[in-house]
Amino acid sequence: MEMKRIIYIFLIFLLGTTGYAETVQDKLMNLGIAIPQNKVEAIDFELEDLNGETRSLSSYRGKVVFLNFWATWCGPCRIEMPSMQRVYNELKDEGFEIVAVDLREDKKKVKKFIKKYELTFPVLLDKTGKVGGIYGARAIPTTYIIDRDGFIIGRTIGAREWDTQEIITVFREILENGVEYELASMATKAVADTTGEVKEIMIETFTWGFDISPPNVTIRKGDKVRLTVRGKDGTHGFTIPEYNIHARPLKKGDEEVFEFVVNSSGKIKFECNVFCGRGHKKMKGYLKVAN
Repeated sequence: MEMKRIIYIFLIFLLGTTGYAETVQDKLMNLGIAIPQNKVEAIDFELEDLNGETRSLSSYRGKVVFLNFWATWCGPCRIEMPSMQRVYNELKDEGFEIVAVDLREDKKKVKKFIKKYELTFPVLLDKTGKVGGIYGARAIPTTYIIDRDGFIIGRTIGAREWDTQEIITVFREILENGVEYELASMATKAVADTTGEVKEIMIETFTWGFDISPPNVTIRKGDKVRLTVRGKDGTHGFTIPEYNIHARPLKKGDEEVFEFVVNSSGKIKFECNVFCGRGHKKMKGYLKVAN
């Protein structure tokens, strides 16, 4: 096996009374921002900026990074951009950085947009959409909050006013105090321990589809799912956007393991998020959740 990482990801949006002090993660969840249960390192990448210089995500290490995926044609993106600029003006001197990644547009069009809206934060060009795919940015805007050490604190999809006093207060707390991951894990574990059964599921990626084992597994709301994703051939991605699960590109023999608690009935959609050829669009599937 070439690579095996274990990432435990557990998304919850409401914490009941657990006996723990409110953490930064609790405050983000109260704002509707999904959080990972444990430390998940942001995947590094390199992209060209509007001046033609190559920048990597890791080059911003030491700052709290607001990583935003967007495009000029995206109406919600246009709505939230002015508030992003106001947050940037407020916090940039305190170690806060916005990195706005434009998806699949030419430099001239993006430059025109940036000039029109008088945006001054760094803008990078994802000309092929590969980085956006790795980060599961199927719907935009998609935003990640990354701490000074390069770990993902939170993720949200959709536009919002980012310069409210409540959000700025949380960002400033992250800037000043960092994140206590151990406390956050204890709090989420207290909730997870009250849920249903643990279901072991294996999903293998191949050209162009998925094999699920066991094939007729029954999942119910409240169950904890321990999901192993394994590559069988080629290079494929895997994502469950609803639960903020995003595997690295998987080659034959690569494997990742995720844990999450099922929070609703119906279907859990998964798909390949790395372009893998003409059959890429067919690489979608569902896990059924019984009522």
